[in-house]
Amino acid sequence: MRVCHLLRLGVLLSCFLPVCHASDGLFDIKPVAAGVYAAIARPHRPENANSAIVLLDDGVLVVDAASTPSSAKALIAQIRKLTPQPVKYLVNTHFHWDHYWGNAAFLEAFPGVQIIASENARLEMQRMGLGSLWVTRLTKVELPEAFERWKGQVVKETDPKRLQLLRDRIEEWGKADEELKTMPLALPTLTFEGRMVLHTASQSVEILALGRGHTSGDVEVYLPKSKVLMTGDLIAGDTPYIADVGPYEWMHTLDTVEQLDFETVIPGHGDVMRGKDGLRLWRDYFRELTAQTEAAYAEGLAIEDAVKQVSARLVEKFRDRFPPEFPQAVPLNVRTAYRFVSGEQD
Repeated sequence: MRVCHLLRLGVLLSCFLPVCHASDGLFDIKPVAAGVYAAIARPHRPENANSAIVLLDDGVLVVDAASTPSSAKALIAQIRKLTPQPVKYLVNTHFHWDHYWGNAAFLEAFPGVQIIASENARLEMQRMGLGSLWVTRLTKVELPEAFERWKGQVVKETDPKRLQLLRDRIEEWGKADEELKTMPLALPTLTFEGRMVLHTASQSVEILALGRGHTSGDVEVYLPKSKVLMTGDLIAGDTPYIADVGPYEWMHTLDTVEQLDFETVIPGHGDVMRGKDGLRLWRDYFRELTAQTEAAYAEGLAIEDAVKQVSARLVEKFRDRFPPEFPQAVPLNVRTAYRFVSGEQD
Protein backbone atom coordinates (compact mmCIF):
# COMPACT_ATOMS: atom_id res chain seq x y z
CA MET A 1 0.00 0.00 0.00
CA ARG A 2 1.34 3.37 -0.91
CA VAL A 3 1.42 5.04 2.49
CA CYS A 4 -0.14 2.70 5.00
CA HIS A 5 -3.26 0.81 5.99
CA LEU A 6 -5.58 3.41 7.51
CA LEU A 7 -3.29 6.39 6.95
CA ARG A 8 -3.42 5.88 3.20
CA LEU A 9 -7.19 5.87 3.33
CA GLY A 10 -7.06 9.09 5.31
CA VAL A 11 -4.77 10.67 2.73
CA LEU A 12 -7.15 9.67 -0.04
CA LEU A 13 -10.07 11.19 1.83
CA SER A 14 -8.32 14.57 1.78
CA CYS A 15 -6.93 14.64 -1.78
CA PHE A 16 -8.35 16.82 -4.55
CA LEU A 17 -7.91 14.31 -7.37
CA PRO A 18 -10.06 13.75 -10.46
CA VAL A 19 -11.17 10.15 -10.68
CA CYS A 20 -12.06 7.80 -13.51
CA HIS A 21 -15.15 5.61 -13.70
CA ALA A 22 -15.40 1.90 -14.45
CA SER A 23 -16.91 2.63 -17.84
CA ASP A 24 -13.72 4.50 -18.75
CA GLY A 25 -11.48 1.59 -17.71
CA LEU A 26 -9.92 1.75 -14.27
CA PHE A 27 -6.52 0.60 -15.53
CA ASP A 28 -4.22 1.66 -18.32
CA ILE A 29 -3.22 -1.62 -20.01
CA LYS A 30 0.37 -1.44 -21.23
CA PRO A 31 2.18 -4.24 -23.08
CA VAL A 32 5.65 -4.76 -21.59
CA ALA A 33 6.69 -8.03 -23.27
CA ALA A 34 5.10 -10.70 -25.48
CA GLY A 35 1.91 -11.75 -23.70
CA VAL A 36 2.70 -9.63 -20.61
CA TYR A 37 0.76 -6.50 -19.68
CA ALA A 38 0.94 -3.96 -16.89
CA ALA A 39 -2.45 -2.79 -15.62
CA ILE A 40 -1.54 0.62 -14.22
CA ALA A 41 -4.19 1.89 -11.82
CA ARG A 42 -5.84 5.16 -12.71
CA PRO A 43 -7.11 7.57 -10.00
CA HIS A 44 -10.08 6.02 -8.24
CA ARG A 45 -11.81 5.89 -4.86
CA PRO A 46 -10.85 3.69 -3.06
CA GLU A 47 -7.39 3.59 -4.57
CA ASN A 48 -6.37 0.53 -6.58
CA ALA A 49 -2.93 -1.00 -6.73
CA ASN A 50 -1.46 -1.91 -10.10
CA SER A 51 -2.04 -5.38 -11.48
CA ALA A 52 -0.18 -7.47 -14.05
CA ILE A 53 -1.60 -9.79 -16.70
CA VAL A 54 0.35 -12.73 -18.10
CA LEU A 55 -1.11 -14.73 -21.00
CA LEU A 56 -0.15 -18.39 -20.67
CA ASP A 57 -0.85 -21.30 -23.02
CA ASP A 58 -4.33 -22.15 -21.79
CA GLY A 59 -5.17 -19.42 -19.34
CA VAL A 60 -4.16 -16.19 -17.66
CA LEU A 61 -2.15 -15.32 -14.56
CA VAL A 62 -3.02 -12.05 -12.81
CA VAL A 63 -0.93 -10.37 -10.15
CA ASP A 64 -3.00 -8.50 -7.53
CA ALA A 65 -6.76 -8.25 -7.50
CA ALA A 66 -7.64 -4.54 -7.04
CA SER A 67 -9.09 -2.92 -3.95
CA THR A 68 -12.76 -3.89 -4.20
CA PRO A 69 -14.92 -6.43 -6.07
CA SER A 70 -16.28 -3.69 -8.35
CA SER A 71 -12.78 -2.59 -9.32
CA ALA A 72 -11.79 -6.23 -9.84
CA LYS A 73 -14.80 -6.69 -12.15
CA ALA A 74 -13.65 -3.67 -14.16
CA LEU A 75 -10.18 -5.22 -14.42
CA ILE A 76 -11.67 -8.55 -15.50
CA ALA A 77 -13.61 -6.76 -18.25
CA GLN A 78 -10.36 -5.25 -19.51
CA ILE A 79 -8.62 -8.65 -19.39
CA ARG A 80 -11.42 -10.13 -21.50
CA LYS A 81 -10.62 -7.60 -24.20
CA LEU A 82 -7.13 -9.10 -24.39
CA THR A 83 -8.06 -12.80 -24.41
CA PRO A 84 -11.04 -15.17 -24.14
CA GLN A 85 -8.93 -17.48 -21.95
CA PRO A 86 -9.93 -17.80 -18.28
CA VAL A 87 -7.89 -16.49 -15.39
CA LYS A 88 -6.38 -19.66 -13.89
CA TYR A 89 -4.05 -18.06 -11.34
CA LEU A 90 -4.34 -14.93 -9.22
CA VAL A 91 -1.35 -13.93 -7.08
CA ASN A 92 -1.74 -11.69 -4.03
CA THR A 93 1.60 -9.99 -3.42
CA HIS A 94 0.82 -9.14 0.23
CA PHE A 95 -1.96 -8.61 2.75
CA HIS A 96 -2.75 -4.91 2.23
CA TRP A 97 -6.34 -4.23 1.26
CA ASP A 98 -5.70 -2.55 -2.10
CA HIS A 99 -4.04 -5.73 -3.42
CA TYR A 100 -6.52 -8.46 -2.48
CA TRP A 101 -10.00 -7.18 -1.59
CA GLY A 102 -11.01 -7.94 -5.19
CA ASN A 103 -10.33 -11.70 -4.80
CA ALA A 104 -14.00 -12.64 -4.53
CA ALA A 105 -14.80 -11.14 -7.94
CA PHE A 106 -12.21 -13.40 -9.57
CA LEU A 107 -13.68 -16.44 -7.81
CA GLU A 108 -17.12 -15.49 -9.07
CA ALA A 109 -15.95 -14.91 -12.66
CA PHE A 110 -13.55 -17.89 -12.77
CA PRO A 111 -14.69 -20.58 -10.30
CA GLY A 112 -11.58 -22.70 -10.88
CA VAL A 113 -9.07 -19.91 -10.24
CA GLN A 114 -6.25 -20.63 -7.79
CA ILE A 115 -5.48 -17.64 -5.56
CA ILE A 116 -1.82 -17.82 -4.60
CA ALA A 117 0.02 -16.06 -1.78
CA SER A 118 2.88 -16.70 0.58
CA GLU A 119 1.98 -18.51 3.78
CA ASN A 120 2.83 -15.39 5.79
CA ALA A 121 0.61 -13.18 3.63
CA ARG A 122 -2.37 -15.47 4.16
CA LEU A 123 -1.71 -15.58 7.90
CA GLU A 124 -1.63 -11.78 7.99
CA MET A 125 -4.93 -11.62 6.11
CA GLN A 126 -6.45 -13.94 8.69
CA ARG A 127 -4.92 -11.96 11.56
CA MET A 128 -6.54 -8.78 10.24
CA GLY A 129 -9.91 -10.53 9.89
CA LEU A 130 -9.65 -10.27 6.12
CA GLY A 131 -9.38 -6.53 6.54
CA SER A 132 -12.58 -6.24 8.58
CA LEU A 133 -10.81 -4.04 11.12
CA TRP A 134 -9.90 -1.58 8.36
CA VAL A 135 -13.40 -1.70 6.86
CA THR A 136 -15.04 -1.07 10.22
CA ARG A 137 -12.85 1.91 11.04
CA LEU A 138 -13.27 3.39 7.58
CA THR A 139 -17.05 3.01 7.33
CA LYS A 140 -17.92 3.77 10.95
CA VAL A 141 -15.38 6.46 11.81
CA GLU A 142 -13.33 7.96 8.99
CA LEU A 143 -15.94 8.23 6.23
CA PRO A 144 -18.76 9.65 8.42
CA GLU A 145 -16.32 12.31 9.68
CA ALA A 146 -15.14 13.00 6.14
CA PHE A 147 -18.67 13.36 4.74
CA GLU A 148 -19.49 15.98 7.36
CA ARG A 149 -16.27 17.85 6.63
CA TRP A 150 -16.82 17.78 2.87
CA LYS A 151 -20.42 18.98 3.15
CA GLY A 152 -19.16 21.95 5.15
CA GLN A 153 -16.54 22.65 2.50
CA VAL A 154 -19.18 22.54 -0.26
CA VAL A 155 -21.11 25.34 1.43
CA LYS A 156 -18.02 27.55 1.67
CA GLU A 157 -16.22 26.72 -1.61
CA THR A 158 -16.32 29.45 -4.28
CA ASP A 159 -13.97 28.00 -6.89
CA PRO A 160 -16.12 26.11 -9.46
CA LYS A 161 -13.46 23.49 -10.24
CA ARG A 162 -12.77 22.65 -6.59
CA LEU A 163 -16.50 22.65 -5.87
CA GLN A 164 -17.08 20.04 -8.59
CA LEU A 165 -14.19 17.94 -7.28
CA LEU A 166 -15.76 18.04 -3.81
CA ARG A 167 -19.13 16.93 -5.18
CA ASP A 168 -17.48 14.17 -7.19
CA ARG A 169 -15.59 13.03 -4.10
CA ILE A 170 -18.78 12.85 -2.02
CA GLU A 171 -20.55 10.87 -4.75
CA GLU A 172 -17.68 8.42 -5.35
CA TRP A 173 -16.96 7.80 -1.68
CA GLY A 174 -20.70 7.38 -1.07
CA LYS A 175 -20.74 4.54 -3.58
CA ALA A 176 -17.57 3.10 -2.10
CA ASP A 177 -19.02 3.27 1.41
CA GLU A 178 -21.98 1.11 0.39
CA GLU A 179 -19.76 -1.45 -1.31
CA LEU A 180 -17.29 -1.64 1.57
CA LYS A 181 -20.06 -2.45 4.04
CA THR A 182 -21.29 -5.50 2.11
CA MET A 183 -18.44 -6.73 -0.09
CA PRO A 184 -17.41 -10.41 0.12
CA LEU A 185 -13.78 -11.10 0.95
CA ALA A 186 -11.79 -14.22 0.07
CA LEU A 187 -8.53 -15.74 1.25
CA PRO A 188 -5.88 -17.27 -1.02
CA THR A 189 -6.52 -20.93 -1.82
CA LEU A 190 -2.88 -21.96 -2.34
CA THR A 191 0.14 -20.89 -0.30
CA PHE A 192 3.86 -21.51 -0.52
CA GLU A 193 7.15 -20.69 1.15
CA GLY A 194 10.26 -19.59 -0.69
CA ARG A 195 9.58 -20.44 -4.33
CA MET A 196 7.07 -22.11 -6.58
CA VAL A 197 7.16 -22.40 -10.36
CA LEU A 198 4.40 -22.68 -12.94
CA HIS A 199 5.80 -24.59 -15.92
CA THR A 200 4.12 -23.78 -19.24
CA ALA A 201 5.23 -24.25 -22.82
CA SER A 202 5.39 -20.52 -23.49
CA GLN A 203 7.37 -19.58 -20.39
CA SER A 204 7.88 -20.47 -16.76
CA VAL A 205 6.52 -18.25 -14.00
CA GLU A 206 8.51 -18.06 -10.79
CA ILE A 207 6.46 -17.03 -7.77
CA LEU A 208 8.92 -16.00 -5.08
CA ALA A 209 9.01 -15.00 -1.43
CA LEU A 210 12.56 -13.69 -1.24
CA GLY A 211 12.36 -12.02 2.14
CA ARG A 212 10.61 -9.51 4.38
CA GLY A 213 10.26 -6.03 2.93
CA HIS A 214 7.07 -3.99 2.69
CA THR A 215 5.42 -6.75 4.75
CA SER A 216 6.39 -10.10 6.25
CA GLY A 217 4.76 -11.98 3.38
CA ASP A 218 5.88 -10.16 0.26
CA VAL A 219 5.65 -12.06 -3.04
CA GLU A 220 7.45 -11.28 -6.27
CA VAL A 221 6.48 -12.76 -9.64
CA TYR A 222 9.36 -13.25 -12.07
CA LEU A 223 9.32 -14.18 -15.75
CA PRO A 224 12.87 -15.25 -16.67
CA LYS A 225 12.16 -15.53 -20.40
CA SER A 226 10.58 -12.09 -20.63
CA LYS A 227 12.89 -10.58 -18.00
CA VAL A 228 9.89 -9.00 -16.26
CA LEU A 229 9.52 -8.66 -12.49
CA MET A 230 6.29 -7.87 -10.62
CA THR A 231 7.03 -6.60 -7.14
CA GLY A 232 3.87 -5.55 -5.35
CA ASP A 233 4.89 -2.75 -2.99
CA LEU A 234 8.41 -4.06 -2.42
CA ILE A 235 9.23 -1.46 -5.08
CA ALA A 236 6.82 1.22 -6.26
CA GLY A 237 6.77 4.57 -7.97
CA ASP A 238 6.25 6.62 -4.82
CA THR A 239 7.77 7.04 -1.36
CA PRO A 240 8.44 3.81 0.56
CA TYR A 241 6.27 3.29 3.62
CA ILE A 242 7.87 1.41 6.52
CA ALA A 243 5.64 -0.11 9.19
CA ASP A 244 5.24 -3.88 9.09
CA VAL A 245 8.95 -4.69 8.61
CA GLY A 246 12.10 -2.75 9.44
CA PRO A 247 14.30 -1.00 6.86
CA TYR A 248 17.26 -3.32 7.47
CA GLU A 249 15.35 -6.43 6.34
CA TRP A 250 13.86 -4.51 3.42
CA MET A 251 17.32 -3.53 2.19
CA HIS A 252 18.50 -7.13 2.46
CA THR A 253 15.53 -8.35 0.41
CA LEU A 254 16.21 -5.71 -2.26
CA ASP A 255 19.80 -6.98 -2.45
CA THR A 256 18.42 -10.47 -3.13
CA VAL A 257 15.90 -9.28 -5.71
CA GLU A 258 18.59 -7.31 -7.55
CA GLN A 259 20.34 -10.58 -8.40
CA LEU A 260 17.43 -11.60 -10.65
CA ASP A 261 17.97 -10.98 -14.36
CA PHE A 262 15.16 -8.52 -15.12
CA GLU A 263 14.83 -5.53 -17.42
CA THR A 264 11.27 -4.40 -16.64
CA VAL A 265 9.47 -3.89 -13.33
CA ILE A 266 5.72 -3.69 -12.87
CA PRO A 267 5.53 -2.06 -9.42
CA GLY A 268 2.66 -2.01 -6.95
CA HIS A 269 1.97 1.67 -7.69
CA GLY A 270 3.21 4.11 -10.28
CA ASP A 271 4.31 3.53 -13.85
CA VAL A 272 6.30 0.69 -15.40
CA MET A 273 10.03 0.89 -14.60
CA ARG A 274 12.88 -0.03 -16.90
CA GLY A 275 16.07 -1.50 -15.48
CA LYS A 276 17.08 -1.58 -11.82
CA ASP A 277 17.32 2.13 -11.06
CA GLY A 278 14.02 2.16 -9.16
CA LEU A 279 15.17 -0.65 -6.89
CA ARG A 280 18.51 1.05 -6.28
CA LEU A 281 16.84 4.38 -5.48
CA TRP A 282 14.72 2.79 -2.77
CA ARG A 283 17.72 0.96 -1.34
CA ASP A 284 19.78 4.18 -1.33
CA TYR A 285 16.95 5.91 0.49
CA PHE A 286 16.77 3.15 3.13
CA ARG A 287 20.54 3.28 3.62
CA GLU A 288 20.54 7.02 4.13
CA LEU A 289 17.46 6.84 6.35
CA THR A 290 19.00 4.27 8.66
CA ALA A 291 22.47 5.90 8.69
CA GLN A 292 21.06 9.33 9.53
CA THR A 293 18.70 7.91 12.16
CA GLU A 294 21.49 5.87 13.76
CA ALA A 295 23.61 9.04 13.96
CA ALA A 296 20.77 11.04 15.50
CA TYR A 297 20.16 8.33 18.09
CA ALA A 298 23.89 8.16 18.89
CA GLU A 299 23.86 11.93 19.44
CA GLY A 300 21.19 11.37 22.10
CA LEU A 301 18.40 13.12 20.21
CA ALA A 302 14.88 12.38 21.37
CA ILE A 303 12.58 10.91 18.75
CA GLU A 304 10.83 14.15 17.71
CA ASP A 305 14.13 16.03 17.42
CA ALA A 306 15.56 13.16 15.39
CA VAL A 307 12.53 13.16 13.11
CA LYS A 308 12.95 16.87 12.45
CA GLN A 309 16.70 16.66 11.78
CA VAL A 310 16.73 13.47 9.70
CA SER A 311 13.65 14.41 7.68
CA ALA A 312 15.19 17.72 6.64
CA ARG A 313 18.37 16.00 5.47
CA LEU A 314 16.52 13.29 3.57
CA VAL A 315 14.24 15.78 1.85
CA GLU A 316 17.23 17.88 0.80
CA LYS A 317 19.00 14.84 -0.67
CA PHE A 318 16.11 12.94 -2.29
CA ARG A 319 13.22 15.29 -3.00
CA ASP A 320 14.07 15.62 -6.71
CA ARG A 321 14.13 11.82 -7.12
CA PHE A 322 10.73 11.06 -5.59
CA PRO A 323 7.17 12.29 -6.26
CA PRO A 324 6.01 15.70 -4.90
CA GLU A 325 4.44 14.20 -1.75
CA PHE A 326 7.85 12.89 -0.61
CA PRO A 327 8.46 15.59 2.07
CA GLN A 328 5.16 14.77 3.77
CA ALA A 329 5.87 11.02 3.82
CA VAL A 330 9.42 11.11 5.20
CA PRO A 331 8.76 11.96 8.89
CA LEU A 332 6.66 8.84 9.42
CA ASN A 333 9.48 6.68 8.05
CA VAL A 334 12.04 8.40 10.28
CA ARG A 335 9.83 7.87 13.31
CA THR A 336 9.54 4.16 12.47
CA ALA A 337 13.26 3.82 11.76
CA TYR A 338 14.05 5.43 15.13
CA ARG A 339 12.02 2.74 16.89
CA PHE A 340 14.04 0.03 15.15
CA VAL A 341 17.37 1.78 15.81
CA SER A 342 16.55 2.31 19.49
CA GLY A 343 15.46 -1.30 19.94
CA GLU A 344 11.89 -0.31 20.77
CA GLN A 345 10.72 -2.34 17.76
CA ASP A 346 12.38 -5.41 16.24
